[in-house]
Amino acid sequence: MTINPLKLTQSLSRYTALLGWTGGTGLAMLGAAAIMVLTLSMPIRNETASLNNEIKKMEPLLHQPVNTSSAAEIRKQLVAFVATLPRHDTINDTLNQLHDLAASHHLSLKNSDYRPEQNKADSIRQLRIVIKTEGEYADIRGFLREIPQVLPALAVEQLSLTRQKISDTKLDTVVEFALFYSQADVKRP
Repeated sequence: MTINPLKLTQSLSRYTALLGWTGGTGLAMLGAAAIMVLTLSMPIRNETASLNNEIKKMEPLLHQPVNTSSAAEIRKQLVAFVATLPRHDTINDTLNQLHDLAASHHLSLKNSDYRPEQNKADSIRQLRIVIKTEGEYADIRGFLREIPQVLPALAVEQLSLTRQKISDTKLDTVVEFALFYSQADVKRP
C-alpha cells in the first residue's frame, strides 16, 4: 500500500478545517500527553517487573522454618551477656571512670544525679545518671565519642546543649545516661 502525499495533505487540511484551531491544539496536546505517558510509564513498568522478580526469588525463603534456639541456649546467651556487665559492687569504680573521662576531656562537672531503677525481677539493673557539665563543643563531642569504648555498659539517652550568649565558647551540657549492671553474682568467663 502506497501513501499518496497529495491525498494525505488534503485529508489533513479537511480535518484541520473541521476541528478548527482549538480542536487542533487539543489534538496536539492529546498526542503529547500520550507520548509522555508512554515514556514515563516504561521505567515504572521495568522497575515493577524487576521487583516482582525479586519477590519470586525470595518467596521460597518465606516457607523455610525459622531457626529457634532452645530455652537453654537463650539462657546461656543471657548469662554470657550479663557476665559482661559491671557488677553492682563495682558501680563506684564505673562512676569514677565516667568522671575521669569527663575530666580528661576538660569538662568541668557542675552537678550529677543518680537514681537506681527498681526492677527486681531481672538480674540486669539500671542506674539513671544525669550529669551537668560545662566545656567546649569539641571536648563534649570527644567525651561522648569515647564513652562506648571505655564504658560499653553506659548508654547515652538524652543530650542537651545550651549556650548563654552566642559569643560564648563554653556550652552548658546535660547528659542523661543509663548504666546497665548485674545485680546477681554471675560466673564470669
